[in-house]
Amino acid sequence: MVNKNVGPSEEQRREEAPKIMRRPLPQILDEMDENIRAAAEAARRAEEAARVAREAARAATKASVEAEKRAEEARLAGEKAAETATRSAAEAAAKAEETAKAAWEVAEEAGRKAEEAVEGARKAAEEFKEVAEEAAKRAERAGASAKLAAEAATKSAEKAAAEAARLAKEAGEAAIRAAKEAARRAEEAGAAAKLAAEAATKSAEKAARRAQDAAEEASRAAMEAAERAEEAAGKAEETARGAKYAAEEATSRAEEVDLAAREAAAAATKAAEEDAARAEERAILATQAVQEAIERANAAGKQADEVAKEAKAARAELAKKLAAETAIKTEQAGRKGKRAAAAAFQAAEDTRIKAQAAVAAGDEAIGAAAKVSGIIAERTDEAGKEAEEAASRGFEVADKVRTKGEQADIAGDEAIGAASQALHQLITRAEELARAAGAAAEAVKTAYREAEKAAEVAMRAAGEEAARKAEEAKKAAEEAAARAEEVARVAEKAAEEAVAKAEAAIPRALVRQILSSREFMLFIVAVILGAVWAAVAISVGISTFLP
Repeated sequence: MVNKNVGPSEEQRREEAPKIMRRPLPQILDEMDENIRAAAEAARRAEEAARVAREAARAATKASVEAEKRAEEARLAGEKAAETATRSAAEAAAKAEETAKAAWEVAEEAGRKAEEAVEGARKAAEEFKEVAEEAAKRAERAGASAKLAAEAATKSAEKAAAEAARLAKEAGEAAIRAAKEAARRAEEAGAAAKLAAEAATKSAEKAARRAQDAAEEASRAAMEAAERAEEAAGKAEETARGAKYAAEEATSRAEEVDLAAREAAAAATKAAEEDAARAEERAILATQAVQEAIERANAAGKQADEVAKEAKAARAELAKKLAAETAIKTEQAGRKGKRAAAAAFQAAEDTRIKAQAAVAAGDEAIGAAAKVSGIIAERTDEAGKEAEEAASRGFEVADKVRTKGEQADIAGDEAIGAASQALHQLITRAEELARAAGAAAEAVKTAYREAEKAAEVAMRAAGEEAARKAEEAKKAAEEAAARAEEVARVAEKAAEEAVAKAEAAIPRALVRQILSSREFMLFIVAVILGAVWAAVAISVGISTFLP
């Protein structure tokens, strides 16, 4: 069951301030930089994915083309195999037919030769018979000739005839035997030729059957090869279609990824341009801040130089003329130099801080300009370079102003030290004068006592008028003494109060500068002179009443 109390309430969400109001600006800028870098990385990865997808699409297209090519090659190979098998079967059948034909021709040739042998034997027998008959005829003619030639040769003729008959008979028998042998051999040759013809016929028939079987097997193999080729072609075509579909799908996805990558790249480019614009603005503001800080630092440095010169001049004047007024002016010049030095230090530090910020803004602007192109890149890069140049000038001015501040601070310290020494000397003199005033007051008191005694003597001697005048002189002496005491007391009290006020109002180094003023010294001198004059006047007045 969902808990409805989970999470802040609507009022709390309304009261909760935005994160940008609660988080420091550097952290927000860092997160913006991280987001920009993440967007750039995502764009890069999207571009890489698009590139990979395009390569995959090209590879798939290439694979489909290769598959179609292989299918075409398989189809051509099947057709070629079928054609080769058919041609081989036809060649085998032709060879078998040629073999059978050659065997039949051999058999016919053997039969023909057997017939020729029989015919030759028959002809030889006939020729031998004719030769025997011719020999017989010749023998008869020779016998007749011999009978006609001489009777003496009858026996020889008879013998010759008998021999001739015998020879003829032997020749006839030999011829008959030869004819029979030739006939037998001819019969054997005919039988052998017949057997050879039958064997050749059987071999031819077997060869023909084998050739027919081979042709049928080759036809079946060719048909199977054709079927397999068709099947392979179908599978290859199906694979090609699948590869084509996959390539189309990959191309579509690649286009989608490419579109997303372009959109991400466009968003990243837009963000980079916005960041570049902000970086340019920050660089311009940083440059302006550095320039303003440089102007203030230069003014502070100039003021420090002038004040340092014034402090040195006051110190030189104090060395020439040791007086309270000169010491006060020197101390004031030293204080002014210290203040000018502090202002110079502050201006130099402010300039250095602004210069460091300008360096960071310039680097950021240059880095942002590298991520974009066009006019905005040129403007941002130029603003970054100007910020860095201004920062360099700021560092130089800060160092110079700091040096001037140090010089002014040293001059102020020296002036204050000199004023302190002078005031110490003047205070020592004031103390001496105060002691002299005290001594004068004591002298006045002594004169008053003497005048009082003289007045009493005069009153006793001169009567009432003299007593009245003596009383008046006494009162005048009392008043003069009272004034002298009052003046001495006031002088001493003024000196003490001046020292106390000086110790409370100014630093220890200038603890008594007030007492060294010319007015105070004149006042002390006037008091002393007044006391002396009063004492002298009282003495003169008393002496006039005396006889």
